Amino acid sequence: MQYKAQGDTEYLELNARQAKELIEESRPLILDVRTPNEYYGGHIEDSRLIPLQQLEIRLSEIEQYKGKGILLYCRSGNRSTVASEILNRNGFKKLYNLKHGIIDWEKSGYKVVK
Repeated sequence: MQYKAQGDTEYLELNARQAKELIEESRPLILDVRTPNEYYGGHIEDSRLIPLQQLEIRLSEIEQYKGKGILLYCRSGNRSTVASEILNRNGFKKLYNLKHGIIDWEKSGYKVVK
């Protein structure tokens, strides 16, 4: 699913296979918006942790990705959808959401790092 959000923002919801292809082909910032406990229990390799509750106050940490791709994920896709909306409101232009989160990632046989 793709839609144009505010202005020229591109937003796509991806399944695990599509997200894996995006990572391999485009090397986006991979942003995990879960809690630290969830993250350290297993996360996608090279992902960066910024919990959803802290995202708005930590936007400066990812400012350089405003015109680049950001793949967001959480456990099931709900928090990453909210995070996408926050990033969209703050001028981030290329947003990709792992639709069913790390649950789908692991179900699809892709590895996580602990």
